[in-house]
Amino acid sequence: MILSYPFSEHLLLAATAILVLTLPGLVWILCFKNDGRDIAERLGDMIGLSISSMAILAMSFFFLGWRFSGGLIVTLIVIMAIIALYLLIKHQAQFQRVHLRWLIGIGLVLLLVVAFRFYQAKDLVFPAWVDSVHHVLITQKIIDYGGLPETLAPELDVPLFYHYGFHLIAALFSWISQLEPVQAVLWFGQVINGLVVVGIYRLSKSIWRQTIPALLAALLVGFAFQMPAYYVTWGRYTLLTGLLVMLPAMAVAYELLMNGFSKERAARLLVLTAGLALVHYLALFYFGLFLFSLVVERGVAWYRSKDPEDRKRIFKSVWPMALGAAGGILIALPWLLRMLSAQASQVSVQVVLPKAENLNSYQYILYLLGPTHNYFLMGGALLGLILVWWQRKSRGMAIWASMMVLISLPWGLRFGPFRPDHMAIVLFIPAAIMLSYGWVWLCGELQRRIHLFLGFAVLVAGVIGMLGWGIWQTRNVINPVTVLADQADWTAINWIDDNLPTDARFLTNTTIWQYQTYRGLDGGYWILPKTGRFAIALPGLYGYGTTEEKAQWVNWMERASVVHACDDGFWSLVKEANLSHVYLRVGKGSLQPNAMVACPNVEVVYQQNGVWIYEILATE
Repeated sequence: MILSYPFSEHLLLAATAILVLTLPGLVWILCFKNDGRDIAERLGDMIGLSISSMAILAMSFFFLGWRFSGGLIVTLIVIMAIIALYLLIKHQAQFQRVHLRWLIGIGLVLLLVVAFRFYQAKDLVFPAWVDSVHHVLITQKIIDYGGLPETLAPELDVPLFYHYGFHLIAALFSWISQLEPVQAVLWFGQVINGLVVVGIYRLSKSIWRQTIPALLAALLVGFAFQMPAYYVTWGRYTLLTGLLVMLPAMAVAYELLMNGFSKERAARLLVLTAGLALVHYLALFYFGLFLFSLVVERGVAWYRSKDPEDRKRIFKSVWPMALGAAGGILIALPWLLRMLSAQASQVSVQVVLPKAENLNSYQYILYLLGPTHNYFLMGGALLGLILVWWQRKSRGMAIWASMMVLISLPWGLRFGPFRPDHMAIVLFIPAAIMLSYGWVWLCGELQRRIHLFLGFAVLVAGVIGMLGWGIWQTRNVINPVTVLADQADWTAINWIDDNLPTDARFLTNTTIWQYQTYRGLDGGYWILPKTGRFAIALPGLYGYGTTEEKAQWVNWMERASVVHACDDGFWSLVKEANLSHVYLRVGKGSLQPNAMVACPNVEVVYQQNGVWIYEILATE
């Protein structure tokens, strides 16, 4: 379980996470003069720049055919640490006591948020749900290969077309900490989830230039909103990593447009955009919509202005932002083209009209926006959005938020391969920013129009109420349906790793999932990524296989999903897939241990806590 590590080990893991997530970005931040950003804002940029720079470097090594060795990684870390230390000593006179207070305050907030994420994930032994299986597999392959591999063979013989930013930093964290990838993904994933609050603060502060609304938005995301806490039950660690890059990218794009050009801002936007394109394609889409919203707002301002100088200034402000973002896409283009070669058939733009069959999709999106306390938060955010529409400098943000709401509907414009629910699960970002700004504005009006104390009291009471209600409602955020494996499976899979040959091949229970794909039902789903041994329940990336391979795998998984006895169907699958063992969990799947009692040529080799492992001695 995630909380079972000794306190001293948590401290070492935290130090490793800080090293991985901040060192390259720290060097960048210290190399340039600050432009008014506070320490929390710079921390958000630091994290985004660290992830982006590592993703760009890994892509470069991939196309050059180079690999990372342990010595090279240590050398790079030492060089960056020396540079950072030198720059810190050089600029120490610029550090004031207020910086120390900021650091303590930031550290305390992040400690509380991350601790809450660990509490929410306390019962997990494996990362939850379907995506986590291939996240661990890719992380393991990056460690084994020393960089981005061409394929995931021999475990899964498919090319790597996936966005890899999270897997790269998780692999580095795993390698330094010596946690095996399954544990590293689970532990590190909760830290990534908690750090989203820094990105929220960064974006909100860039828009309002006010600390209180930005801090409130961060606290709401950390403790009150259902998302992104609920991401843990899906294993959406890749999207969380994308948000850590996207949010500071949005902030610097806004600053370039509204606060003026600087070479550092343009370079930062370029690096963050390139990193975002490599870290998560969906987050890149969100970012593209944000840039479009800013251009639309500036275009309207240009059209409505009658002052030639003002028009000229507006026109000039758009180009640095556009060129910085385009430059980032150009840097990431080699990997984007590789990705598109595998997914081009899914790219589409269509208009979906309201139909009766959209009802299920609508209900699912409504479910994603809940539960009850979240509906109240979203309702308050909607009122805040109306207010923001009247704020001239933040109207670009209002346009983006409105667009995100509209494309979250099950009808209207749809941009494949992205679905409306993909938009709904990130509505917490504009919602937190709109709600916090609206609440602070309301309390300010109460202070100004009625009494100073009243406004302050309403502000504090509202914050305590929202955070307290949110903490109580999200304390048990894990959906039990998504927990496929537990401690009993962990023990059994470790037994497999220690006692069975590496060429063992397992029959495991499977079930149909979504879009005619199959998934595992129990610990058997984790056999391949954790031990490297073949299991019928393949990670979801099997869809990248060749047409022939995919057809064969789907056929095997389809048959495994319905086999329920030691009959001809069982033996034909065993023979065709060359299977040597069977992994069963009581109560999960169509094939159960009671069906194997009188099965000939099959011997029980492991039975503990509801997990049964059989060796197939011979095929009929």
